[in-house]
Amino acid sequence: MFNIVEKNQKVVKWIMIVIIITFALWGIGGYLSNVGDDGYVAKVGSFRIYPRDIDNAILQNPQNTDKMQVMFGLINRQLLLNNIDDYHMQATKTQLQQKIAAMPEFQDSNGQFDLSKYQDFLREKLISAQEFERNIGQQLLLTEFLDLFNNSYFSSQLFQKKFAKLLSRERSITSYTINPSQFYNKINPTEKQINDYYAQNISKFTVPEKVKLQYIVIDALTMASKVKISDAELKQYIDSHKAKVTINEQVDASHILFSVPSNADSKTRAEVKSRAEQVLSQVRQNPNSFAKLAKQYSQDPGSAGKGGELGTFGHGVMVKPFETAVFNLKPGQISNLVETQYGYHIIKLNSIVGNNPDNVKKLAMSQLQKQKSQALLQKTADQLNDLTYNNPASLDPAAKKLELPIRSSNGWVDKGVLSGDFANPKIQKAIFSQDVMVKHNNSELVDIGDGSYAVYRVTDHATSRVQPLTEVKPDIIKQIKTASAREMASLEAQKQLNNLQHGITSGMSFTNPENVTMLGQTDDITPAAVKQIFSASLKKLPAYTSSVDANGAVIIYKITGEHVDSKLDEQNEQVTQQLLNSDAMLAFGAYLGALRSKYDVSYKIDRLNLQSK
Repeated sequence: MFNIVEKNQKVVKWIMIVIIITFALWGIGGYLSNVGDDGYVAKVGSFRIYPRDIDNAILQNPQNTDKMQVMFGLINRQLLLNNIDDYHMQATKTQLQQKIAAMPEFQDSNGQFDLSKYQDFLREKLISAQEFERNIGQQLLLTEFLDLFNNSYFSSQLFQKKFAKLLSRERSITSYTINPSQFYNKINPTEKQINDYYAQNISKFTVPEKVKLQYIVIDALTMASKVKISDAELKQYIDSHKAKVTINEQVDASHILFSVPSNADSKTRAEVKSRAEQVLSQVRQNPNSFAKLAKQYSQDPGSAGKGGELGTFGHGVMVKPFETAVFNLKPGQISNLVETQYGYHIIKLNSIVGNNPDNVKKLAMSQLQKQKSQALLQKTADQLNDLTYNNPASLDPAAKKLELPIRSSNGWVDKGVLSGDFANPKIQKAIFSQDVMVKHNNSELVDIGDGSYAVYRVTDHATSRVQPLTEVKPDIIKQIKTASAREMASLEAQKQLNNLQHGITSGMSFTNPENVTMLGQTDDITPAAVKQIFSASLKKLPAYTSSVDANGAVIIYKITGEHVDSKLDEQNEQVTQQLLNSDAMLAFGAYLGALRSKYDVSYKIDRLNLQSK
């Protein structure tokens, strides 16, 4: 399938899912009462987004645990809400009533709206009816707004079918490869060529400034190992934090999702269900194959690669049909097909986590240890900063006082390095400062992120230098020969193509017969090769064209015919629809860009890992 389609599918799912995510039911307190707090991670105009808002979003959608991605999704959501507010758009009273009455959480056994359930819910969540209705109204407006973009690109069914037919074409080919290696030994660069290459690429042969380091690093994990918690402390914590350590029943589950578009007709829905039933049959025959089949068939991008694993979650996280099914399974049991607004699911219950004393103790121990290790980390960071500042010529006093090891860099650390342990810009700035590199003082305490801090000391320093020609000459010769060999392979290919087009085969042997579709690129047939193959005119057969692979080899393709594989039509009709969706999302992305220039947006990525207390 086209790479552009696969990439845009991810964009579509990310933007749609994260922006449309419903905050009306779960965890909405973070959106109502944090204005005075200075621990925000992002601002959109005057609206603030906090770490717990991101945690709540992940709780509702466990498939997406990338905090940065979720944060940007929440920013986009608020951009839309700000714009909606500016135009004084509101959901009608009738829309709100219909939406709330249709929620399964507020219905009785006969599917009728139950006012007492609604009132119980409001009391339990500590939210007023006005606040709840406001959030439901926002959700309705967001959904309608996004539907506008989703439905703004359309085409006739005739066009889609014709385009699908076009994508279903196959061309029969064989190939002949001209490798640059066959010319390599014939090339002998002159001294002038070597000198010219050296002069023209002098930056390639400039060795950056570099240092060797000693350093002390502290992090939450190290501090956690130093924390000791007595039984008395644990009991006191449990008694005073019952709400935090008492957990509801949770499950660990996996699923295989067969997506059904929201606008799918009954035929499409039936076809998807049929495929799901076939896979369910395979799962029942061999339950141990669940993870393998999830990777093969699941259309949930967040869990498919993990064998369908959704992790642990409690009540109120998943949509109602999914929740009802999974909490009625026994460990190891596999569900029948479960239909939700996302499609058809096959669910496997891996285990149940109950609210028993052992689990309460484990959770309390984890929370208390985390709390104490964070406090110890901050205290130790302050001590490390003071000790290394007051003893600038050595790390030894701090290491001995705090009982921390002094680490050493494994060899040289280059200035401007883009990867590895020392690529962090904060570390680079500290170790290549005049105070550290020239005056040989300890660095200031560096917050390197993820709750980690370090102090660095330079033990050796080498200035930037240009490698002499004598040192790099063998490498230059190799590079010149490689480039020249590729050029000779290209010239030979042009010569052979010209001969072939005049009917002269010159004893060339074409091998590797295969059929290639416009969407069928492989490791051997690259997208560039597919483009060349389908650009060639078939007025005269056989036809010939060529393409260059990643190693510089030129591959001449002999095209002997073309036909249409009708079996690909259904797949390619889906591709056509995905291309239309990607166009809609490009327009949506441009609109969000315009809103970013209208409303001031800022964020503090370094706060993403902070936890609310």
